[in-house]
Amino acid sequence: METIRVVVATFKNKISQEEIPFFRGSIIRLSDNASFFHNHQEEGFRYAYPLVQYKRIDGHAAVLGINEGGEAIEELFKDRVRYECQLGNRQVEMELIGIRSEKISIHCMEQDRIYSIKGWLPLNRENYRSYLSADGLAEQIAMLERILIGNILSFAKGLGVFFETPVRCRILQLESEKSFGYKNVELLSFSAKFRTNVSLPAYIGLGKSVSINNGVVTPIK
Repeated sequence: METIRVVVATFKNKISQEEIPFFRGSIIRLSDNASFFHNHQEEGFRYAYPLVQYKRIDGHAAVLGINEGGEAIEELFKDRVRYECQLGNRQVEMELIGIRSEKISIHCMEQDRIYSIKGWLPLNRENYRSYLSADGLAEQIAMLERILIGNILSFAKGLGVFFETPVRCRILQLESEKSFGYKNVELLSFSAKFRTNVSLPAYIGLGKSVSINNGVVTPIK
């Protein structure tokens, strides 16, 4: 049973999904281009799971950090409550309203837990064709369930967590499907409810482009 530390810095300012890349850019500049905040290294892109993710929580701008990413967020805002930020066409003063830290155990449970996931990008160019050619909705959902298990395993592996028990996952409700532009490619974005035997922290991302508020997971009580 592995424990991770999750830090969430929440701002007073409301933000739209479209403004999150600008918010991300402002934090990167504020950090003097520190690697944790943009997921790049000197030799290029860092392909591991992003330890800093930019969120929209109840409409508010927020930054989530895991382990070393959380420490980087705490250090960045140790003596800073406000900073100027250009969100597209509007200049705003970002105001920090709080930083929350929590230790969370990542493990397989005996009983499943139900979660929602929003803005999930499970498909790439290759399996997108397989999804469209699937024989009906049941086959499509089965495919998405396999991908979701893979996303959970990738998240855990990125944090050094490995499960001795097989991960199971079942999609209970596929709520929406829309196009999303990702690296000049149109992908399908889903919102869904699912159940799994893995304990997942609130607001972490699963799937593609998780650093900018895609694939956001929330436990359903």
